[in-house]
Amino acid sequence: MRAQDLNVEQPEIGERLGAPGRRALRATSRSSVAHTVDWERALTAVLLLQLVASAVLVGVMAVRSPINAHPDEVLHLGAGHYFREHWLPPPVGAPETATTYSRYGISYLDEADIVYWAFGKAAALGNGLRLAPSTAMRLFQVSLYWGLVTWMIFRATTFTPALGFLLLTPQVWYVFSYINGDALPFALLTVVLVELGWPDSSVRSFLNGARARPGAGVFVVGALLGLLALSKRNYLVSIAFVGWVSLWLRGEVRQWKRAALLALIAGAIALPWATYQSWVNDFHTGQKIVEQAEKVAAPDMKPSAQARPTSFPFMALRAKGVSLWDVLMTLDWVGLSFRSFCGLYGWMSIAAPSWLYHVFGGLYASLVAILILPAALRGSRSAWLLLSGALVCAMLVLAQSAYRSWVFDFQGQGRYLFPILPMLFFSWRQCDATALRLPALVVAVLLGGLGLLSFALIGLGSLA
Repeated sequence: MRAQDLNVEQPEIGERLGAPGRRALRATSRSSVAHTVDWERALTAVLLLQLVASAVLVGVMAVRSPINAHPDEVLHLGAGHYFREHWLPPPVGAPETATTYSRYGISYLDEADIVYWAFGKAAALGNGLRLAPSTAMRLFQVSLYWGLVTWMIFRATTFTPALGFLLLTPQVWYVFSYINGDALPFALLTVVLVELGWPDSSVRSFLNGARARPGAGVFVVGALLGLLALSKRNYLVSIAFVGWVSLWLRGEVRQWKRAALLALIAGAIALPWATYQSWVNDFHTGQKIVEQAEKVAAPDMKPSAQARPTSFPFMALRAKGVSLWDVLMTLDWVGLSFRSFCGLYGWMSIAAPSWLYHVFGGLYASLVAILILPAALRGSRSAWLLLSGALVCAMLVLAQSAYRSWVFDFQGQGRYLFPILPMLFFSWRQCDATALRLPALVVAVLLGGLGLLSFALIGLGSLA
C-alpha cells in the first residue's frame, strides 16, 4: 500500500493550460506544499509537548493517588503480590491465594494472566530498593507508558501521526497510572502492530525477504505476541486482527515459513505457561473456577444464585429475562462505555461535565471520517480489505464487551474497547492520505488538549 492509493486530489489542471499556466500552477503548488509543511511542523511540536505532558501526569497520578482509589486495585495488588515469592501460577483455590478472591468468588490468579507475574517480580525488585510493593507495581505501569511514549516518538520521525496515537483518550493514560491488567496488553498490542505496520521495521524486512535471516526485532515481536496471548481475554480479538494483517501482507511475504516463525516464537512463549496452568488444575480449570466461586462468593453472587431474583441485580441479566436492547439502552451500556472510554476516573464515579463527552464524540466522529471514508470510497482494493478487517475486529471487540455485560456481569468499561485503538492506528499508518493528514493532526491536537484538561483537572483534581 502506498499513500497515492488514496489520492483524492483533482487531475492536474495545468495539463489543459499553456506553458505559462503550468508554470504558474507549479509555483502555486510549491507554495501550498510549503505552507502545509509549516503547519504540520507546528502541529508536530504541539503533539510532542502534549505527549510529554501526558507522561508527566501519569507519573503524578501514580505517585499521588491513594491505593484502591481505582477499580479493583487492591485485588490486582494481591494477585501480583503472590508472584513476589512464586514463579508459577497456583491451582484454583490454593490456600495461599485466599485473600485474592473477590465477592464474586473469583481471583485474577485463576486467569493465568502474565501481568501478575510481572507485578510480582517488580515488587521483588522494588523490595531491594526499599519500595512498597504497591509503589513498585505502579512504577512498573508508569515505566511501560514512558517506554511506549519514547517508542512512538522514535517512530514519529517517519510518520508524524504516531505522536497523536496515545493522545486520543486520557483513559489510556489512566490505566498506566495504577495497578491493573489492561495496560500491559495495550502496550504489547501497540508495539506488535506498529512494527508490523512500519515498512522498514526488522520484522517487515524479514517477511518481505529484504533480510535473509531474522533479526532481534523478529524475536521481540514474536515474544510480545506470545505474551499478548497470555494477557487479558478481551485482547484475543486483536490476535485475530494480527492474523488478518498477516493475510493482508500475503503479497509482500516472500515465504510463509517466515510468517510461521513468528507464530512459533509466540507459541514457545505462551504454551508452557498456559499448559502448566491447565495441568495444576487437572485440565479442568473452568470447572474448578465455578466450584471455587460457589464456595467463597458472597451469597447473592454465587453461580447457583445468579439467575434468582434475590441475586446481585446486575449479574446474569440474560438469565433474568433482561433483553440485550435493555442492557444497551435502558441500563445505558452504550453511554457508560463511551464515557469510560473518554475519561471516567476512580471507581467510575468521577465524571467530567457532559459537554466534554459531547466534544469528544464530535472529534472522534471527525477523525474516523477523515481516516476511513477516503479508503472506503476511493481507496484501492488492498486498502478496502484492510479497512474491512479492522472494522470487523472492532465490532467483535464491542460485541464481546456487550455480551459479557448481558450474560455475566454488567460492566460498561471503556477500557474493554482499547484493542480498537492500535487496530485503528495500523489502518491509519497503511492508508494515510497525505492530503488529509493535516486535518487529522488538527483533530489529534484537539483531542490531546481535551484529554490533558480532563486528566489534570478532573482525574488528578479528585484523586491526587
